[in-house]
Parts: sequence; structure tokens; C-alpha cells
Amino acid sequence: MGLLGLAAAGLWYGSQRALYPSWYEHRRPEQGLRPNPEFGLDPRADLGLDYEEVEFPAVDGSTLRGWLVPGAKGAPVGVATVHGGGGDRRNFLPIVPFLHEAGYPVLLFDCREHGVSDGAGRGIGLAFRERHDVSSAVSFLKHERGLARVAVIGTSMGGASALLAAAADPSIDAVVAENPWTRVLDLARDTSLNDSQAPDAVLQLVRDAAVWRIGATGEPEPIDVVAAISPRPLLLMHGTADRIIPPAHSEQLYARAREPKALWLARDARHGMLFDRHPGEYRERLLAFLARWLGQPGATPNSSR
Repeated sequence: MGLLGLAAAGLWYGSQRALYPSWYEHRRPEQGLRPNPEFGLDPRADLGLDYEEVEFPAVDGSTLRGWLVPGAKGAPVGVATVHGGGGDRRNFLPIVPFLHEAGYPVLLFDCREHGVSDGAGRGIGLAFRERHDVSSAVSFLKHERGLARVAVIGTSMGGASALLAAAADPSIDAVVAENPWTRVLDLARDTSLNDSQAPDAVLQLVRDAAVWRIGATGEPEPIDVVAAISPRPLLLMHGTADRIIPPAHSEQLYARAREPKALWLARDARHGMLFDRHPGEYRERLLAFLARWLGQPGATPNSSR
């Protein structure tokens, strides 16, 4: 194999690791969600909350699947949650009880190629593909379930997906992004998962190869479009002990975003562990944000703005 062949093989291997990391597994509906003691089972088994199994179409006609937990007050405002890369709908189970108690219906769903939603073996979409699934989820809540306003809450890749979706989709009324990234290249450079210590030029080539395989060459990234979310509100949240996606990513996004915006740097919280580390403050901040910008369940449409 010549040098060109070795280079091509290296790019393929690097992009393969990005799209199919070791913790990634996609399953068929009949298999059910993968066993994972950290995630739990479902809202009824783990939280004692009733829920509905739901399905709705993605932009490519495939089927997205999830759970819809009704709000305690039957409110016409709700929340869609977006899991991280390699995760599934269960990522946000821990915060469902206080959202339900406050009255917000919550949609927890699997993006394409994740959980038990449809997929074609294409792996993780690095937020480029998943952003369309976010819009599909919001459309389902508004047009099929009659919600007047919907906020999107995403973590990690789900946070990046929420930012990309809201920048392009005005039907998303509010955005909460927990430990999102600015750009895929920045993520590859900054993450502690990058054990190769490859130079930037190589990381750029691997990034470009992965994005080409996704079919997203030339598409904008969160830092490019975060300002377009305004005048809808944005809450960025990041743990100061995050080594997977360092907090500088949210700080840069906050600097580029326009009002109304807020940034919470959660002291000593690791990646995706903000609620675990600061449950009371997380609950208080999220409910205050939703009440101000989305509306209190049961309130008239503009009474809380």
C-alpha cells in the first residue's frame, strides 16, 4: 500500500471512530433499548409516571420513536429532550419528575440511528443529521398534540443539535443546551477522548472525512448560527469539570449569541452531570427559564413573558 493508500486508510479509520465510537449501539424496536443500569428502564418503572409510546416521521420518512410523559396540568406548552451521541431517550429521565410536577408534558425520543428509532447503519450524525430530528419532534408536539409552545433541551451532541435546529426552525420557542460544542474540529482538538494527539491539520482532514460521510459538507456549525436563535431565548449550561467538552465551548457560544441569553457554569460538574452535581440549582434555573419564556402551565399565552 502506497502513502496515498495509507493516508486514505487513516482518514477512514479516524472518521469511523467518530461516527461509531465504542459506546455506540443502535438496536431494532423488537430488541428494545439496550440494557444500561445508568439510564434506567422507563418513566413508569423508574419514576412511577404514566407515559405513552409514540412514533412520528423524520424528514427522510423514517420513523422516530419515544415516550410522551403528560404534564400534571394538561398544559399547552411542553418540552422535547435531545440525548447525546450514542445515548437515547433515557438521558433525560432524571429531570422528568420536576418537569411533570410543574405541569410540562415531556417528549423523550431517540434520534435516527439511536435507541430504537429507524436507522440505516450510518452511525452518529455529529448533530448535522440529528438537528432535523429535533425539528420533527417539535412539529409532532405542535401539530399532532396541539401544543402552542415547545422548548428544546439537549445535552452534548443533543445540545449542538438543538442549537442548529433552533437557528433554522422558528417553530422552536426556547432552547436549553447543556455542554454543547462549538465546532466538530474544536471538539476533536479539545476533548480528553482525543488520545491520538494528532496535529490540527490531521484532525481537520478526519473531521472533513466524517462530515462528508454524513453528507453534511459545507453545513454550518453551532458557533456559526447561534446568533440566529435570537429573539428566542437561549440558556447555555456547562460543568466546569467537563473534560469531554470543555466549558470554553459554551462560553464562546454565549459570547456569539444575542439576547435574550443566559449562561450557567456549574461548579465541579462533569460532562452531562450537572443535575447529578447540583440537582436543586438545576431544577430552579430550568423551571425559572421555562416559566419566563415558555409560559407557566395553565397560564394564558403571554402572561409570563
